[in-house]
Amino acid sequence: MSIISKLISSIVAAFTFWASLITTSVSAPVPEIKQDDFVPVMRFVASSDTHIQTLGDTGSKRLTAMIKSAYTISEADEDYKNLDAVVISGDITDNGLLGSFFAYAGITNNEIREGTECLAVVAKSHDSYTFSNNSLKVFTGITGQETDFHRVIGGFHFIGISRSETLKHYTEEQVKWLDENIADAVEADPEKPVFVFQHEHVKDTVYGSSETDGWGLDVFTDVLSKYPQVVHISGHSHFPANDPRAVWQGEFTAINDGGLAYFELAVDGKNGQFPEDKDRMSQALIVEVDANNRVLVKVLDVEAGKIMREFLIDNVTEENKVRYSFETRKEDASAPIFSESAELHYEKKGLKHYITVPQATVSEDNEVFIYRIYVINQNGKTVHEDWAFSQYFFSDMPDSITFDGFVTLNTNFTVKVCAEDVWGNTSDYLEIKV
Repeated sequence: MSIISKLISSIVAAFTFWASLITTSVSAPVPEIKQDDFVPVMRFVASSDTHIQTLGDTGSKRLTAMIKSAYTISEADEDYKNLDAVVISGDITDNGLLGSFFAYAGITNNEIREGTECLAVVAKSHDSYTFSNNSLKVFTGITGQETDFHRVIGGFHFIGISRSETLKHYTEEQVKWLDENIADAVEADPEKPVFVFQHEHVKDTVYGSSETDGWGLDVFTDVLSKYPQVVHISGHSHFPANDPRAVWQGEFTAINDGGLAYFELAVDGKNGQFPEDKDRMSQALIVEVDANNRVLVKVLDVEAGKIMREFLIDNVTEENKVRYSFETRKEDASAPIFSESAELHYEKKGLKHYITVPQATVSEDNEVFIYRIYVINQNGKTVHEDWAFSQYFFSDMPDSITFDGFVTLNTNFTVKVCAEDVWGNTSDYLEIKV
């Protein structure tokens, strides 16, 4: 072992020791929705965007909590108790500093047990802020992990692709490498899903990947579209993983892993919409596969230690995927409904008027996305309009939502509020005259 290698090993050992001293509170998971006759034969946890700065910071604690929760959930399963892998899809660090990578290595060395693989990809984003094109070498030197990998875990193929060592996100050589490795995996068993990990979403797949959302790349689209067996898992956008649009199916399957650091969303074609308490966000995926090659995706609220949504994907390898196409689900979705007793609550504080709306309900495979408010004067003119998130992205979402206060010179006005689901369907209006 060279002097440099010995030095790196010593530093990682030191960070591992300090990581072992981190105490993180992990709530017991809530009872999960039991899928009939689904018995796992393989399980892994996946997330991204830990944005670690230093050992012991929020990113470090959430990564630790995610791993602990994944083991707790695994051990509670009477049929299959293994956690076969932990996968992090980029933006492991906030600034790509040496100490940040060492902190990551210390946590994973300390928390991940024998029998569980640790895999990660390095992003041409936060991971590369300090060392740019050399960030891959830095990561591998500290962790010993490959940055482009093809591993077989529990009989299933895991393929990960990191940023290139050039100024580009990815090179033609990497596109070819990915194509060849997926082809090898499919040839080994065309009935099994092939898991592909990348930091960025594939453009025009999951919520967060469109041109207006702003967080998708299309460099691998042609390759992935050749293989219906592909289950592509990515982050980067910080869009919520429990949103029904976080799972997309077309020529292949794409899933957003949510990530561990803050929420961002897009509303009315505008991204960069940050909810209040956005920094509470911490999500991961517990992904399981059964003997029939069905894939069960459980969305974990990491800080709460709760499973908040499940997606059962039973047609991963079929060429004509329907269940999780956006078109099918949008067509099948029904509009949100307010209860018969629901009414708006009005309060005035100083010069501002505040309206509170009770949460509407939707079918279990849908979510209320936002509430829209319209303030109408005596002449029928809309003098104020706004929207507010339902906060569906938190497992402890509130029973009601209060809009930001508004100011109006009108002494008599009518307020109308409707609920809108993730597909754009709207409820009937609740009204109040002031």
